[in-house]
Amino acid sequence: MTSTRRAGPARPLLIAALLILAAALAAALLRPRDTATQTPAQASQASGTLPATVTDARVVAVPPGIRETSVFATLRSTWDADVRITGVSSPAAGHAMLMVTRTQDNMTGMSMTDTLTLPAGGTLTLSDTGDHLMLMDLKEPLQPGQTIPVTLTDAEGRTLTIQAPVMKP
Repeated sequence: MTSTRRAGPARPLLIAALLILAAALAAALLRPRDTATQTPAQASQASGTLPATVTDARVVAVPPGIRETSVFATLRSTWDADVRITGVSSPAAGHAMLMVTRTQDNMTGMSMTDTLTLPAGGTLTLSDTGDHLMLMDLKEPLQPGQTIPVTLTDAEGRTLTIQAPVMKP
């Protein structure tokens, strides 16, 4: 004797629900990502770009024979956490350094540092009287009017290249 089992109404509903779920998942996975709706910080994190904007960038022109110079700028964070800048480089120089300026016992001095911190949502001013960047072992004399690329790198490996004009002091 053979028995026939009749499908109840739940089985076709389950199959239909699974098909709808699979179609929705496929559509979500195949849809192009909309980067236009990302915040600048999210786009920066995704692209590997240091999350900051730059204003007032400039490289100080120096007399012939001088093989080092300073870079100044104002960096504005587009991130909700502190950004630790850990490196600087430029094709115009043999090497570059992050510098801090400190006053102690009425004496002001500058020294190389491993890190400059761009505060979350804040600014870091690189100036002639404070923290700044140094380009060392210049490969050729820099002339006012030239533009020099200077690349900053943060602790996460993100980079930002500044196009800094050479200006007279």
